Amino acid sequence: MRTGREGAAVRYPSAPAMVQRNRKKPRCYGCGLKPETCACALMPTVELTTPLAVVQQIRERSKPTNTARLFTKMVPAVPILPFGMREPFDPTPLEDPDIEYYNLFLRDDATPIDELPEPSPGKRRGFVVLDGTWHQCSRMARRVPHVRELPCVMLPPGKPSIWRVRTQHDPRGVSTFEAMVRLVEIVEGPEAVRPLIETFELITARLLYLKGRLKSPEVPADWDAALAEGELRKS
Repeated sequence: MRTGREGAAVRYPSAPAMVQRNRKKPRCYGCGLKPETCACALMPTVELTTPLAVVQQIRERSKPTNTARLFTKMVPAVPILPFGMREPFDPTPLEDPDIEYYNLFLRDDATPIDELPEPSPGKRRGFVVLDGTWHQCSRMARRVPHVRELPCVMLPPGKPSIWRVRTQHDPRGVSTFEAMVRLVEIVEGPEAVRPLIETFELITARLLYLKGRLKSPEVPADWDAALAEGELRKS
């Protein structure tokens, strides 16, 4: 175990067993990588002070490229609440009377996260993050019980996403993992998310290398240049 920041314990567990997506392509359910490049043993366990919860469109649950699962493996206190099943959505984890939740969703009336008022006396501020495609998240923001009643917040403009594992139709779009990291970085500071960023970059580099989008599985020193070169390689 090591400390990623003051008061945040960081532990590195052993890697889980592999699961088989099909006979030709066994993948690790934890990180989505092939057995020989599995990064689960390198994943830290990080404790954050900010209450977070992921509301996930059920179709995302089994996708090997889902990044909310990566985040919750490294921050296990964060629950994933599935939406879209036959069973009714259970908002119980969001009903803590001591937490004032906001929905991280880019809506016309969303408040910039750095302009939020202070929480009410005796309460903490928490955040819900929607996980799915843009269309799915837009529907969840309107339909999920309890979540649809939450005020929305938005992140300030940031660097382009490095998660080119999935097609991103909007250049402003980022993965769920990246959105959560940016949120926590604003609220708790850069040291709180450093081990998360380091591991995410490692997994991203290995996946992009497997897809022929990077020339090396190592984390590039310059992501912009490496990704631009990858686009040329793809074309």
